Amino acid sequence: MVVMLMMGGSAVIQLALITYAIIPIGSLVFILLIDIISLKAEKTSHYVRTKWLHTYSDVIISKKNNEEPLFEQLKKYDQLRHLVHYLRHPLESFVSNVNQTLYVTVPVAILYVVIVLLSIRQYNYTNIETLINVVDVHIVIALLIVLVPYAIFYEIWSRKVLGIQTLIPDFLERMAGINQVGLTIAQAIAIMVNTNLGLLSYEIRQIKRDMEWGANFTEALMRFEERVSTPSIARTVTLITKASEMSGQIGVVLSIASSDAKMTEVLKRERLAEMFIYTAIVYLAFFVFLFVVGVLTTQFLPVLAKLTTTALPTSGAFSSIGAIPIMTINRLLFHACLVQALFSGLIAGQMGESSIAAGVKHSCVLLVIALIAFKFILVI
Repeated sequence: MVVMLMMGGSAVIQLALITYAIIPIGSLVFILLIDIISLKAEKTSHYVRTKWLHTYSDVIISKKNNEEPLFEQLKKYDQLRHLVHYLRHPLESFVSNVNQTLYVTVPVAILYVVIVLLSIRQYNYTNIETLINVVDVHIVIALLIVLVPYAIFYEIWSRKVLGIQTLIPDFLERMAGINQVGLTIAQAIAIMVNTNLGLLSYEIRQIKRDMEWGANFTEALMRFEERVSTPSIARTVTLITKASEMSGQIGVVLSIASSDAKMTEVLKRERLAEMFIYTAIVYLAFFVFLFVVGVLTTQFLPVLAKLTTTALPTSGAFSSIGAIPIMTINRLLFHACLVQALFSGLIAGQMGESSIAAGVKHSCVLLVIALIAFKFILVI
């Protein structure tokens, strides 16, 4: 199509259509097809228990005056407590809810683009291709401002959750062994606090602390599920809480839950190992794409740029050579690489980890590679 583009201007529309429409739409359709044929991940279903208190139903309630200021003070205290916790741990909310990064990065990216547009007005670019060549780099930087923090915090959250999930089978197996010797679940938790289970040790201390402050084992597990909020842990918590309501000796149930969690982790590791080759193929395909574009940019386009049209016939197939600016072709190829980088990364995440959000980090890496390749290596 690049050759056809140099023969006449009609191929510009076709190449632009492929770059800005066919590649994005085709990639989205491909992601949708992968999602349809792949196994769906479990949905988190929290264990909820409603408890009605009728212990003091016969107590007469008397209303007192001048209590509204006390309630207002409590309300202000709760707001201040949340604000102080956020100021002490500003990044914790981003890790627990990755989408909150967009509330910060999107305005920053928009502000960056606005500042760039206002700053380049003083140069008064007369050539539209030169203006686009200057602006599109800053647009890619603004896109990276949005995507890089999202990818970083998602990766932190993913590694934290995966680290906890891999320790769940060992935790349940130890709990089952302690419970089978005759100790209660509460006593088993008190013993497990002194064991070393990595990231899970903090959550075990939180469960023990909740029980010390008056919560029973079921309520402490429900709070643990709310903090981690993963499908496998939600299923395990539901199984344990239902069994503990029947009896305090649930060693067999804990052993079954441990075997189930262990099998789930084995299947997950096998899937990641098998799908890694497809992620590598996505990277390889992008590098081949970038290499072909690089050859066109460095070997083919410079020759056409130096080609004079004085000796060419005024009619025929070669009459339009040189009519299309080289910068237009270079810009279309650069944008094609950027679009390919963005959607190739998302496809890699969907294929490798069954999550588009997991592919954001791949998109960031490929975007940076494409930007460096075009602006520092493939310079004509």
